[in-house]
Formats: sequence, structure tokens, C-alpha cells
Amino acid sequence: MTVVLVTGASGFIGSHLVERCLREGYYVKALVRKGNACITGLQREGVEVVEGDIRDADAVNRAVNGCDLLFHVAALTSDWGALKDFTDINIGGTRHVCEAALRNKVKRLVYVSTYESFNHFRQERVNEETPYAIQNKPYPDTKIGGNETVWKYAGLGLEASIVYPVWVYGPGDRTLFPLLADGIRRRQLFYWSHHAPISMVYIDNLVDLLMLAAVHPDAVGEGFLAYDGGAITFEGVCEHIAARIHAKPPSLYLPFNLVYQLAGMLEALYRTIRSSKRPLLTRHAVTLLASRAVVDASKARRVLGWSPKVGLEEGIRRTLDWLVSVDPSEWKVK
Repeated sequence: MTVVLVTGASGFIGSHLVERCLREGYYVKALVRKGNACITGLQREGVEVVEGDIRDADAVNRAVNGCDLLFHVAALTSDWGALKDFTDINIGGTRHVCEAALRNKVKRLVYVSTYESFNHFRQERVNEETPYAIQNKPYPDTKIGGNETVWKYAGLGLEASIVYPVWVYGPGDRTLFPLLADGIRRRQLFYWSHHAPISMVYIDNLVDLLMLAAVHPDAVGEGFLAYDGGAITFEGVCEHIAARIHAKPPSLYLPFNLVYQLAGMLEALYRTIRSSKRPLLTRHAVTLLASRAVVDASKARRVLGWSPKVGLEEGIRRTLDWLVSVDPSEWKVK
């Protein structure tokens, strides 16, 4: 039986990967931090849970030992936080995973990165040939460090591939739709870019691609952008959400430079008061949601035969059906 390890199994992407691997008959292991509330549920489903932190090389090695395939999903994914935490988790943790994978002769490592590795805000078009671009932002910069770590170990003989998802959405996500819904409901959301496209990948489609990257012979040593291809603007997403929660969509537009400066001032204030909570706006979020880059994800279709099964309209419908089943007080958890 094929043994699969999923790091970050308690998260949105990781939990869906665990479910898919179980359905396909793999023996599934999960590296989960001690005390995580998901441990009992994972064990009930038949997952072998290894309790430990991605920053602990010994714990990572225990989890990787005996595995055939490894999905490295664990990451600090935020637009706010201490640089050291991002570095220790996204770079140091990835190094521990790669070292353990090479030591234990894992057959394939699939690393979940982000399309933010590429400076989409400054590019008109992004594909896998676009150079990585340091942006002086903790999350994308340390994910680039993670990418470079994976490629370094690939050069040492590790069979690996990297998947770069755009915005990942679907039932259970706590980042995109719930936060937008909360802002719309409270009449706190406004725009700072006219009709900026937003590139999204539905969670089931992303998992399909990750599973292909884990077994397809042509995936070794390659990176793949994950994007469904449906065209929609940020305003369009907000209008869909507003209609489903019976609220008015945002209508106020403010100049980008003004909003960017405001976000910078909020960041400075939150650092001064040493707040662990993220500001209402960050410069990272402002630039991310104003990006106009066209994402070319044709490589995954051409090389791996990936074809997103859930279209944009159906994906949004499913996500909104889930969203309205959740108490609005629980929408904003980040």
C-alpha cells in the first residue's frame, strides 16, 4: 500500500488532500502540531497522526519515515506577522521536509507554493517561466525561499515538483469569501482598483492537480501554476457574495495610492502597539487585490492533462451555499 504524508493536514488545502488520499486507498499520515483540535477527527478517519512541529527536524523525520509520497502544504500563510515566524516555518520547515524526504528515499515530494512567488502586481502576464521576485513582504518572500530550497534538494536527487496556486476557494475556506462577506455585511468594504481581475482555483480542482503532480512522470523537476481560468473581477466576486447574503455590494472607490498609504499607516500603528491581530488593511492585501496580471496555467493542462472539473459559476455557488450555512459571527476568523 502506498504511504502518503500530508503536512498542514489541519488546514484548508491539507484537509482536502487527506480526504482525497483516503478515498483513493492510500495509507495516510499527517504531521500535526500537538494539541490541534483536528487530531481526534483525523484519527477517527484512519489517519496516522504524528504530533510535532514543522520547525522540529526530528519530528519531521519521524513523520516522513516510511512514506512513499509527501505533500508539503504546511506554511504560515498570512499578510501579517513576525518575519522570524515566516522564515522558520516557510523556509526552515521546508528544509527539514526536503532533508527528511531525501534521507528516507521518498519517491515524490509535491510542494504547495503560491503564485505570489511571481511579482504579479508588476507583470502583465505570469507563467512558470516568470522569474521569482522578492517583494519585501514576509509571506511571498519566504515562500520563494521555500521554492529555492525544494529546487536545491531536487538538484541533490530528490524527485519533486512545485504547484503555485492562485486564490484558493471553496467550502470551508476561511480566507477569501468569509472575510469579504464580513466586510460587505458590515458595510466596511470598498474598492481601490477598477475591475481588477481576480484569479481563483476551486479546491477540488487544485487537489486534482496535486494528485497528478504526485504520480505523473513528467511532473518531476517541474513547477505548475494552478488556475481554473474563469474570468471574473474583484467587483464580480463581491456582487455574487452580496446577492447571496442579501446585502448591498460595495460601491465606493478610493485611489489606490491613498489606500496603500493608509494601509502603511495602519501597519505602523499596529507594530507600535505590538498587536498580534492583523490591521483592517495591509499593503500586501492592497497590492494583491489590485493585481492585473493574466495568469497562464496552460502548462499543467499540456504536460499533465489537468482539466478543472468544477467551473467558476458552480464553484462560487457551492462556496456561497456553504458560507450562508455558517453563522455570520464566525465569518471573520483571521
